[in-house]
This record gives sequence, C-alpha cells and structure tokens, in this order.
Amino acid sequence: MISPILLDRATMGFSLAVHIFLVSFGISLPVVIGASEFIGIRYGDKYYKALARRLTTALLIFFAIGTASGTVVALELLLLWPKFMALVGSVDILPLYIEVFAFFTEAIFLATYAYSWDKIRNQYYHFLLIIPIMLGSIGSGILITLLNSFMNTPAGFNISEYLSSGTITGVNPIAALFPPSAIYEDSHGVGGTILAGLVMVMAYFVYKQYKSSGEACNYYKKATKLLLGISSVIAAFVIYTGVYSIEMLYYVQPEKYAAFEGDIVPTTHAAEMLFGLFINGKWTDYISIPNLQSFLATGSASGLVPGLSQFPTYTWPPLFVHDMFDFMVLLGFLLGIILLITDLVLIIGKYSNRFGKVAIIGRISKWDVWHSKWTVVFAALSGALALVLMEVGWVMEELGRQPWIIYGVMLVSQAGNVSTSILPIMIAIIVFYAAILPFTLIYINRHFRAKPVEAELQ
Repeated sequence: MISPILLDRATMGFSLAVHIFLVSFGISLPVVIGASEFIGIRYGDKYYKALARRLTTALLIFFAIGTASGTVVALELLLLWPKFMALVGSVDILPLYIEVFAFFTEAIFLATYAYSWDKIRNQYYHFLLIIPIMLGSIGSGILITLLNSFMNTPAGFNISEYLSSGTITGVNPIAALFPPSAIYEDSHGVGGTILAGLVMVMAYFVYKQYKSSGEACNYYKKATKLLLGISSVIAAFVIYTGVYSIEMLYYVQPEKYAAFEGDIVPTTHAAEMLFGLFINGKWTDYISIPNLQSFLATGSASGLVPGLSQFPTYTWPPLFVHDMFDFMVLLGFLLGIILLITDLVLIIGKYSNRFGKVAIIGRISKWDVWHSKWTVVFAALSGALALVLMEVGWVMEELGRQPWIIYGVMLVSQAGNVSTSILPIMIAIIVFYAAILPFTLIYINRHFRAKPVEAELQ
C-alpha cells in the first residue's frame, strides 16, 4: 500500500511544478513590458509599444490563472501539511501576510495599467504604473522564497525548547522572516525563475519570427532582441548568485553542501567530483578534478570540506542529489553558452562591415540568422533548458533538505496528513493542475491568433 506521506509529497510536488511554471511568466513579463514600453515611448517605436500591449494581455491571463493556482497551493499546505502550517503560523507567518499586500498591489496597478493605455495623456505616467506591478510580482516571489529559506535554516524561535517539549517560545518574527539562507536563496531562486520565463518567451518569439513576414517579422525580431538582451543580463546575475549560493551552503548548510558535492567524509585537498554512482558505500564511475572543491569552497587547495559522516545517517538526503546538482550545472553552462553565442552572432551581424575581413567572422556575418532553421532549433533548446533548469533546481533544493520539512526541527513524516479521507481531494487537485497548464497555453495562443500583430500595429 502506498504511504499517505508519499501521496502528500507527490501531490504537492506536482502542484508546485505546474505553479512555478506559471509563476515564471507572471514575474518575468512585467520586466519585459516595462522595458518595451519605455523604449517605445523614448524612440517613438510602434513595435515596442505593440509588444508592451500584447504582453500585458498575456500577463493578465497568467495573473488570473496564477492566482487560482496559488490559492489551491495555499489550501494544499493547510490540508496536506497541518503540523507544518501550525508551526509556521506561530513563528514565520509574516512573509505570507506581507505577500498578500504584494499581491493586491500588483492586482490594483495591473488593472489600472491594462485599462488606461489611451486614457493617460503623458505616456511616461502610464509607464510608471508598471513599476509597482514589477515590485509586487517579484516581491511575491521573494516573500514565498523567504518562507522556503526558513524551512532550510530555521530561526526566530527557541528551537531547543521546541524539540524538548514541543512548546514554541522566544518567537522573533523578524529573525524568522530573514533566516541565514535568505539572501542567497532568494537571489538565485527568484533570479532563476525570472530567467526561465524570459528565455521561454524569447524562444516563442524566435519561432513566430521564423514563420512570419513583413511587419509581423520586424515585430518579432525586435521582441527577440529585447528579450535576448534582458535574458543575458539576468543570466549573468543567476550565474553569480549560483556560485555564491554554493559558497554559502558550505557555511550555513554543511549537510546539504556535502550531499550536493557527494562528500561522505570530511577531507582536505578535496577533489571536485562530477557525476558518479554511489554503490556499496562508495562512489564509482565519476570524473575527478584534484583539489578543485577545496579551492572553490575555502580559497585554498588544502581547505577542509564537510562530509555526511558528520551527521546521523537517517538525516542524509538521497545521494542522487549530487548527480542532480552536476546535471543542473551542466545545463546552466549549456544555456549560458547558447545565449553568449547568440549575442556574439547578432553583434557580428550588426557590425559586419568592421569585422568582415576576419575569415570566420566574415562567414558568420553572412549567415541569415533570422531565416535559419538552426536559430529556431537553438531557441527551442534554450527554452527547454531554461524550463528544466528551473524545475530541477527547485526539486534539488527540496530534496537536499530531506528528510526534514523544517531542517533539524520537523521531519516530513511528522508534518504530513496521513488520513485517507483526503484522497478524493488530492485526486481533484492533480486533475486541476493537469488541466490548467494546457488550458492556459491554448487560451493565450488562440487569443493572439484572433488578434494578429499586423492589426495591432495599425
């Protein structure tokens, strides 16, 4: 018989995988809308103005669907994890309260922004309305991630007293709101989610540009260039915060660090181990780079790195998170290379007269990027990589904390609802999330097909 806790975890995991996908568009689109409207106003460019208008429609749809999805997630937390929510409600409920204000800020200004395009004489005043929308959407992501940070590095109450007596004392809401892992988890997690949304939208525009002609083709070209520029900047930020996150794990979450790196025992001169299989208590079939891990973690090739043997065996995360970590880094590297190559090709194409004398650059400058099937292939690959990176990153983050739902405080097995009476509700939740994703994408596609770019550019 399947464990009730396993059903709780499967239901929650599937729900969050779909919800995060929707959220990635909800927090990335305001950035693109703001940039495109400002450029359109500043240079009188009708293509960028049309881009801002059309993406606003998409944002309204994602916001409405994301609101429904987020409401179900909130109900799931109460239904599937009652003991967890009881503790959070007493110690770290503040980010959820503040998130409500962020949500209403976004909702109010989004409605005003969407329905006042031609009603505000000064266009810059209309542009300013997108700023609270960006703050509200990104702020919501930051606040929810702060709660996840509390789950990884709990703070703000007397943990030893709670473990010994089950009594919650010494509550400090501000300390709980900003736990030790808050900065690096928020910066990398929210940044990666924004990047995923941007790259997936860019991949869509590349495909549409390849299939279009005339004014619609120009529209999609400009949209692609704008998204590529923003994505490249965000990608650099995500890479930096990713490196910073691993460095901070070494100090703040040594057990998770050891699991990600595959370190069984503490060691100096630690090699960087890539992939591998853990069989009969040791790693096999891996690639090793001598001293690199110690150097990256401590700044010295002889630095000491933690090992899982320092912790009770029952608290070890599943060791395949090490391979997931390496897989994520590899995918991130590939996505970064694709974005960099695309940037270089477009730059060379723009300044081909200056670089044309160099043989290889001259060939690149003659390549018709916008009408090449390879461009569509690379765009589709980058969109898929961005989506997988985001989902794998969050799964790895949660599995790296197992078997704890709140690290060192509460096990997942202690927090879940074991009643079989909720099974029909769980099935309904899974059906809801299985349907909501294709419905959203089909609805947006049909809406834009019914209102062609050419008509809006007129």
